[in-house]
Amino acid sequence: MITELIKPEIYELIENENWAALQEAVEEWPIPEIAELLMELEPDRRTLFFRLLPKRQMSDVFSYMERDSQNSLLMSLSEQENRHLLANMAPDDRTLLLSGMAGPITQKFLNLLNPQDLREARMLLGYPEESVGRLMTPDYVAVRPNWTIQQCIEHMQAMGRRSETLEMIYVTDTSWKLLDALKLQQFILSNPDDTVADIMDESFLPITANEDREEAVGLLQKYDKTALPVLDSEGVLLGIVTVDDV
Repeated sequence: MITELIKPEIYELIENENWAALQEAVEEWPIPEIAELLMELEPDRRTLFFRLLPKRQMSDVFSYMERDSQNSLLMSLSEQENRHLLANMAPDDRTLLLSGMAGPITQKFLNLLNPQDLREARMLLGYPEESVGRLMTPDYVAVRPNWTIQQCIEHMQAMGRRSETLEMIYVTDTSWKLLDALKLQQFILSNPDDTVADIMDESFLPITANEDREEAVGLLQKYDKTALPVLDSEGVLLGIVTVDDV
């Protein structure tokens, strides 16, 4: 293999952090061999090296890496870098990656996809054709129980433009398990120094991603809701489904 012949030279460049020379040295390498070299590096150097790759190579190289190395690399990249990476991956590679992640991490990366890729990802992730999972959006606002009302208001102001609706605010723990769904009005009328836990009643109406969309329609109509939180089998909040969606 090419890498075996010149590995000592490559590792010397890495040890000396001569990134420009390293970039030039591997520019014509086969994609699988670049991926192999990346997986042998320490995480911090792996990230630096990966960022030097031409953008046209990044997604292909990433697809050849093993699952643990992929996940580690994703966690070290910026949101913009992850968005570019996911957008340029082949749909089947992207689905394989997302399906192997924990619910909260899958939700985080679904949030980075454009609408077309998001629809495709939902389909390939295995949600039935008429299911809620095919319709849900990851665009909602979530807060934590220990946040003050003032912190929540500031968070809503920062994130609200990306949300499908601000009528309901979702309360999750650090693992993104849904704890409550509260009306925006409850935050506006509460003392800014109170915490979310002070106004929680743990009364919410969820639906699972595999439920038929007709079930969502029935719940929205029966309980006069404009949106429902969509959960996985462990209660992790994956997204929401709105009246407009169904």
